[in-house]
Amino acid sequence: MLHVADVVNRYDFIDNVVRALDRGRFWVGVCTLGRAANIADPAYGDAGIPHWDIPAVGRRSYAGAALKLARLLRQERVDVVHVHHYEPTLVAWLATRLAPKTRLVVGRHYSDAIYLASHGTRRRVLLLAEAIVHRAASRIVVPSTMIRSLLVDLQDVPATKVLVVPYGFDPARYKLPDDEEVRSRRDGLGLDGHFTVGTFARLYADKGHAVFLDALSSLGPRLPHLQWLVIGEGPERQAIEEEIVARGLTDVVRLLGWRSDVLELMRAVDIVVQPTLQEAFSQVMAEALWMGRPLVMTDVSAAADVIIDGSTGLLVPPGDAEALAAAVARLAADEGARARLAEAGRAFATERLTIASIISRYEDVYLDTCAERGHSRGTRMRRSLASGASLARRRSSP
Repeated sequence: MLHVADVVNRYDFIDNVVRALDRGRFWVGVCTLGRAANIADPAYGDAGIPHWDIPAVGRRSYAGAALKLARLLRQERVDVVHVHHYEPTLVAWLATRLAPKTRLVVGRHYSDAIYLASHGTRRRVLLLAEAIVHRAASRIVVPSTMIRSLLVDLQDVPATKVLVVPYGFDPARYKLPDDEEVRSRRDGLGLDGHFTVGTFARLYADKGHAVFLDALSSLGPRLPHLQWLVIGEGPERQAIEEEIVARGLTDVVRLLGWRSDVLELMRAVDIVVQPTLQEAFSQVMAEALWMGRPLVMTDVSAAADVIIDGSTGLLVPPGDAEALAAAVARLAADEGARARLAEAGRAFATERLTIASIISRYEDVYLDTCAERGHSRGTRMRRSLASGASLARRRSSP
């Protein structure tokens, strides 16, 4: 069982699956394409998990990367490769054409991005490539019912091939700080006396920061002590900074950039607002629930699967600044509602979004995929991790 992605970071959804798989039943390895991680090193060597990195930066390198990956699949006798994200999927698809004994499972972790960010010939090419991959895949694992509907209803992928499995999280990561720690962090940020909204996302146009700037313009008179903390970095920073100045919001909005203390900051804000315009399964959405923060979320993809509007969070239409402003004003005026949303959200996360409660669904996908080949259910997948020479070749290029 080999997971393939462009990068894998500690505690991301791929890492959680890799670590939670039953090692008594599955041999599991990881292959990244160019960088082992870009935020937090998963340190698979310490965990006894084989990890290779194959350089694949730029599309001209894909053919060579596919050859190397195919060699790895044959060398390690990989039964199933589970690939994540669009471009790594193209590499893995080609590799499995060259190593046909390995079955392909596709993790489709984007929602309607192809339709929103492309048009004309480019869109047709992207959809054609995706259709070819989907025909070759044994299973397509998606994190939301919206994405499943998109594939089945719009792209005519057989319904039996597409399985919805939400992301699973490690509860150990989400220990709540005590009240004194929260007060100390708020004091350090100068938040005393302010109603504080936090948004945690890369500074990309599709994350909806511009929409919330529109909302802030109407919220000012109603909430004179409002502060918006923006945590994240990206190519839209300059445009956002210019818009903040143009709207006279320099005293309201604070761009904190990339931070390593995201969860602590999340706990320190009064509410989390994610105005994203498109998302597959927002990790921040889940983390806000885990950290017990009232959440205002746009109704995109998995949000409808996770957020019960008015119970575990508030849902608003994407791109609707007035609805965002109304939701924030509602929560700012009602401390009791904030407490109820926070409590219900954390209860939902601890009951429904733990990797321990979800991992068996991934395991069934892998075993059923192997069974289709006429193997006994995962015979070779039960190889002991200690029996192979894989560990000695960790992070080597095949």
